[in-house]
Amino acid sequence: MAEFMARFRIRYLAVGLAAVALVFPALCFAGPTGKVEITDAWLRPPPYGGTATLGFMTLRASQDMRLVGVKTAAAKAVSFQLMTREGSVVRMDPVHSIALPGGTPLTLKMGPGHHFLMLKHIGTDLKVGAVVPMIAIVEQATNGAKQTIRFNAKVMPARGHRPAVEQDGEH
Repeated sequence: MAEFMARFRIRYLAVGLAAVALVFPALCFAGPTGKVEITDAWLRPPPYGGTATLGFMTLRASQDMRLVGVKTAAAKAVSFQLMTREGSVVRMDPVHSIALPGGTPLTLKMGPGHHFLMLKHIGTDLKVGAVVPMIAIVEQATNGAKQTIRFNAKVMPARGHRPAVEQDGEH
């Protein structure tokens, strides 16, 4: 009986160690955390009496990631929109996230095939020149790990100040 118990313990110990050897590396190494740089963030001033406005920026991720959220105290809700054109019909449809290909800048701007931010239920303090603190929420494509990036967006007139966004005449 003692010999049976010894073999039983050794067998379970071996299975347990094998399980730890397989699982431990995955627990310790979830992959390197990617970095996202946000530049040229700006918001349109809302139309007089308006409760919504649009936001634009350029994002560069060090590895494949997804933009899954944006928050700001200046708006009760921020959504992502994709502009499409079918013939003479232009649509702006909400999307849940925006893919950020690693190493390639992605500019949120107006125009067919492009994404932009829609800020809804905004306050009255979004006047030209205001600086709006914002938080982007990104998710790694490989493991779903999320991180936040704080950035500021300046409220600017739609034309004449963002040539990089307007160079194709779509804005």
